[in-house]
Amino acid sequence: MNLRPLAPGDDIKAHVRAIYEEHGLGYDPEFEDDLEDPVASYAGGAFWVMEDDAGIVACGGVVPTGGARCIKRMYVAPRGRRLGLAREILALAMRWGDFERTELWSDVRFRKAHQLYMSEGFRMGHTRVLDDPDRSVERYFWRLG
Repeated sequence: MNLRPLAPGDDIKAHVRAIYEEHGLGYDPEFEDDLEDPVASYAGGAFWVMEDDAGIVACGGVVPTGGARCIKRMYVAPRGRRLGLAREILALAMRWGDFERTELWSDVRFRKAHQLYMSEGFRMGHTRVLDDPDRSVERYFWRLG
């Protein structure tokens, strides 16, 4: 496995789309506009990919939002699950910048991810319903530090 910063040409959109399909979610390019040009979208933050011989196996990013760091787009392909990849990317994101609070939103379907967040000291907050075609429900997670 090779962990590295996002580079031009990395097909994050295909990686995320595959995860969505696995979970029965649709992919709406208008709603996923940050993936049209992820290098530009995450220029004010950081974004990492983990790759193996078959390509991108995991990704995740972080951006500053309202005085906190906000973790975004953390997805692991089936072939990379239960190997600690998400935990490794989460740790990188948690070390990024000097913030007193970390936040993220996660679809309620991603229960294994929620277990990871809770094990790393995150607390669950409220839910929201998105205006995407699936009317996805996301849960808010936060922690100090």
